Amino acid sequence: MIDPTIQAVFFDAVGTLLFPRSPVSQTYAKAAAKFGAIPSDELIRHAFREAFARQEKQDFRDGWKTDEARERGRWRTIVGEVFPETNADACFAELWEWFGQPAAWMVQAEAGDLIRELRSRNLVVGMASNFDSRLFGLVEAFPELTPLKDHCVISSDVGRRKPGKEFFAAVAKSAGVPAECILFVGDDLRNDIHGATAAGMQAILFDPDDRADGGPRIRKLADLVTV
Repeated sequence: MIDPTIQAVFFDAVGTLLFPRSPVSQTYAKAAAKFGAIPSDELIRHAFREAFARQEKQDFRDGWKTDEARERGRWRTIVGEVFPETNADACFAELWEWFGQPAAWMVQAEAGDLIRELRSRNLVVGMASNFDSRLFGLVEAFPELTPLKDHCVISSDVGRRKPGKEFFAAVAKSAGVPAECILFVGDDLRNDIHGATAAGMQAILFDPDDRADGGPRIRKLADLVTV
């Protein structure tokens, strides 16, 4: 399925190779309960979506600029808006620490075999994510992902988030090949697919629930290398 012109394959992290071990809403609820809040799961999901969307709009207005301080500030604001009745600083600190630990995450079941297969074909294989420096530790912690550590592009390190063109320029620099020779795989249409194609890369949507309409997509990561 991979075009023979492709020399490098880069994957998004969360939602493509990495997944929270427990639903985010449940993790948020457990943290909030320690500080006196007991909101419903539905309320958390709704408040989270609204707060996250407001932060996305802000980043869009700012040209997708980011750094470690911005990422930490973004999530502090989201937690404060989801749980306005709690000690937001303490609740945020607990959640920030938790999502930096390997115990909070699991690797997509096919990831290890797929990465080995792609590398056996002499392809550059990497990860490119709108995460922060905590991701470097997670990559080191999971044996399936450690082969990606030399080509791990993280927005807070680059200074721009996906779908910003500067982010994808950093991906091409890490790959060491022209943008048109890179295949980007991710689960987000705007950030991963539209961002990558606007930068001149090829892109495939990881769509395990078959929700998207049209365009190159796969439901299983292994489909990248099956005929």
